[in-house]
Amino acid sequence: MNQEIENKDNQIENQLNINDNSGAIYLSKKSRFSKRFEKLNQEVANDERYEGVMEDFKYYITKLDGVDMPTKLVDGGFNDSEIIEATRRKEKYAKKLEINRFFESAQWIDSQLFAKIKIDFEAFVEFPLINNGASKEEIIRAVVEKVIAPILDLINVEGENDEVLNYNAEDIFGMVYYLTGKCHINWKNYDSI
Repeated sequence: MNQEIENKDNQIENQLNINDNSGAIYLSKKSRFSKRFEKLNQEVANDERYEGVMEDFKYYITKLDGVDMPTKLVDGGFNDSEIIEATRRKEKYAKKLEINRFFESAQWIDSQLFAKIKIDFEAFVEFPLINNGASKEEIIRAVVEKVIAPILDLINVEGENDEVLNYNAEDIFGMVYYLTGKCHINWKNYDSI
């Protein structure tokens, strides 16, 4: 038996063929993140530059107070070599930010990642650990486990087809230090001074 389907007027965007299935099949729509990663790939491929700055993105790239990143890290107990490494990571990320900030979807993705980093840092690092005098080692471990790893999981799943940003763990750490330099993240409880 041969079955032919003629569809000249309507394009098929997605097609799923299932043959001899014996288990459950789960189909889900694409998330906002995965749609933005796809859109970013298209924007870059077509050189569709965005001259504006999204409000959410502008918030995170604006410095909130006068304390610089090295000072905040010294206050958080970092030594000179750790500050040099943090500065290198921040600058590495900042270069990627500068290259990609002219694409609307890159601004959207970064602003969403910044928001998640900030909220996760506050919830899992600043409030329970930094404010209660935890050791630097405990704090860094929590940053890796509760801030960096979830972001990597998110971008590895949602951005599996990302051809532009290609963020890795160092880049996400760079984002943490970038936010530190813009005074969105603190490594010491300044309210107790």
